[in-house]
Parts: sequence; structure tokens; C-alpha cells
Amino acid sequence: MLRRIPAYLALAILAVSCGGNEGATELAVEDDADVAIEETTEVAVAAVEDAAVADDDSGKTLYAPCAACHGADGEGNMALNAPGIAGQSESYLRRQLWEFKNGQRGNHEGDIAGAQMRPMAAMLADRQAIADVSAYIASLPATVPPATVAGDSDNGQKLYIGKCGACHGGDAWGNEALFTPRLTMLGDAYILRQVANFQEGMRGVDEQTEYGKQMAVMAKTVTAGELNDIAAFVNELATRQ
Repeated sequence: MLRRIPAYLALAILAVSCGGNEGATELAVEDDADVAIEETTEVAVAAVEDAAVADDDSGKTLYAPCAACHGADGEGNMALNAPGIAGQSESYLRRQLWEFKNGQRGNHEGDIAGAQMRPMAAMLADRQAIADVSAYIASLPATVPPATVAGDSDNGQKLYIGKCGACHGGDAWGNEALFTPRLTMLGDAYILRQVANFQEGMRGVDEQTEYGKQMAVMAKTVTAGELNDIAAFVNELATRQ
């Protein structure tokens, strides 16, 4: 079983304290983070723990229905609320597909885009199928979705370093050890929507969604304007990769 990693959570709290929030809001967020740290329970994240050897050929076949929204090359389609997924972290893909399949994600009435994913994930018969399709998607060359957000990338860089970099990495390619996703291929519209979902309690509230809870805490430390700047910086990173 996987256990919560205290060092990871310490970094998350450090990022909160470095974000510049003051007063009651900061104290409330830090209190939430303290609670999250104390909840060191074992979590069955089967899609990540599964030691099954992935089969890329099988994964390619299983990906066929996904292409209708995510594109033949996993490039995504913002018109369909589908993020770019090509080259995404395999461990992250496994976990998200498992959570969609088991109703831990996409079950909030306001998360319409997430709800669209649930029946698709349900088509994956078991952990082996999830492992296979995740491996295939991760093997696809990463794409750079077109930017749709205007923001101050210089300010976004400062904000990203203080609030996001500790977990998602300096180049926004995530961290397999911390089970964090790569951000540069998702598309800015998707990033903004998901942070809003965390802020509004549409994600990160299920008692078994361990890592989502951590992100829900961090999401509360950014304003809409700051998030636009962060997204603009991530877009800039994407063009360099």
C-alpha cells in the first residue's frame, strides 16, 4: 500500500507560506494543510500500485474510443473540454483513470466535463486495461496545445516557483515520486478549469482521493488573476520543450 509522504506535504505547506497570502485566509489554509498531514492513512490507489506489466499494443487498441475527444495523437480538444494527454505521466494517468472508473472523480454535479469521462473509464475492464492504455498514452510524443490565456508570464514564473514548483517541478513536467502530473501538455483552459474545480469543491473532496486533497489546499492560495499569470508561464515553458 502507498502511504502519504510527509516530506511532500511539508513542501506543499512551504509553498503555501511562500505564496504571500496574509491574515485569516493564510491561517485557514495552513490549518487545512495541518489536518491533511495528520490524516496519514493508507489509501488504495490501485491504478498506481498495480504492478502489472503494461502492453503497448493492447493500449493502442484500447485508446481508439479516447481519440474521439483527446485526438488521434493525444493532443486534446478544448472545444470538447478534452485536455492534451500525450506524454503525460503514466502513474498519473493510471490513478486518474482508476478514480474516474470508481466514481472518485467526475461525480460532482457541477463537474460536467469530468462526468463525461466516467463512462469512458468504465469501458476499461480492469487494472490491466488501465495499465495498458496509460502506457500507450504516455509513450505518445508530447504536444503543445495552443495558448488561450493572456497573462504576465514574468509574474507567473514567480508565483509558479512559490506555489507550484515544489510538487510539479521547475519545468512543469511533474514528479513521478510525488504522483503529480505534467502540466505543459494539458492546455491552459483545462488547467484553469481544474484549479477552479479544486477551489469550488468539485475535486479533492472524496475521502479516498489523497492527492486531490493536497491540491485542493494549494488551489485556495491563488486568485483568478494569479492563475492566469501562472498559466501564461506554463504556456511559455511548453514552447521551450
